[in-house]
Amino acid sequence: MTRWIAVLALAGLAAPAWAQQQIGAYYAQIGREDMFNSSGVRLGDLGAILQQDRANYHRFGIRHAGDDSDRVFADPATRAQIPALYARGPREPLIERIVLQGNTLGILVVVCGRGGRPDYLVINFADGDSYRGC
Repeated sequence: MTRWIAVLALAGLAAPAWAQQQIGAYYAQIGREDMFNSSGVRLGDLGAILQQDRANYHRFGIRHAGDDSDRVFADPATRAQIPALYARGPREPLIERIVLQGNTLGILVVVCGRGGRPDYLVINFADGDSYRGC
């Protein structure tokens, strides 16, 4: 419950209309199933793993205890943009290293954009340490 309060509080922060705004946020538990595509091929970058996590959640019903729903990536066309959205955002090398080594990890994904359209993603540790927003 407290994590939802934090997400809602962050979503309510005001920003000028021209600035990037948080248009969504969700917690995800990156599990082993998220590290392989639908054909069973191991994914080699975090952007593709994030996309598979949302496909698993929305399309295939594969959900982990730490997974939250999101409205932004329920749409398959928007979900297909996840690797590019991740590439445009700030990198978190430690998160990348942990996940690409095959370890599971809880993360907080912040979706930044304008006018309800996503422009980039910011990935944080789920525990809130070193939080970065839009």
